[in-house]
Amino acid sequence: MTDAWKIPAKHPTCDGCEADLAPGQLVTTVLSFEAEGPQRRDLCDTCWQAVEKADDVIYWRRTRSESDASKRRVVDYAMLRDVFARLVDQDAPAYRRLAYLVGLVLVRKRFLRLQGFEARDGREVMVVRRRAGDPSIEVPAPFLTAEDIVETREHLMRLLDADLGEGDLPDLEEITPPEVLEEAAAEAELGDARAEEAGDTKA
Repeated sequence: MTDAWKIPAKHPTCDGCEADLAPGQLVTTVLSFEAEGPQRRDLCDTCWQAVEKADDVIYWRRTRSESDASKRRVVDYAMLRDVFARLVDQDAPAYRRLAYLVGLVLVRKRFLRLQGFEARDGREVMVVRRRAGDPSIEVPAPFLTAEDIVETREHLMRLLDADLGEGDLPDLEEITPPEVLEEAAAEAELGDARAEEAGDTKA
């Protein structure tokens, strides 16, 4: 699904007029959340002024710096918390994986408080709060493979145009509740047994 998402790699031109974005120039990044996936646009100030502002769009402004491949692009965790609030309202599987991973990153960085994991209609949900006394937020806990984590991490880094280090992300066992891991292992074992049975039948 990565290619369907309109999350461009960092590039030196405006996504509106395609003019060069020079070092020292003010750039506005616009994030919107569509059914087919998130979209990110980097705009010059002229194109940003022409954009129709909407309540469900997240944007931030920055001054473009000199390119430096050796410098790590820092994550704005306060802004990431706003992105998380939009992600949890989306229902597509890829959004759910992204919301869950972002939620755990924010818990690890203490921008969200983890209340625990609870069962809802036969599935695990992660319950978090922004701060003590705030309403709880429930995030479905999908089963994530190691490959899912890598792919979702890449989605997030492209979406934010920022780097997430290994220490920013929890381990697979930390991401997935034990009950979900056990259920997935049981399903995999059942699938292997069925495949073996089907093979014996054909033989």
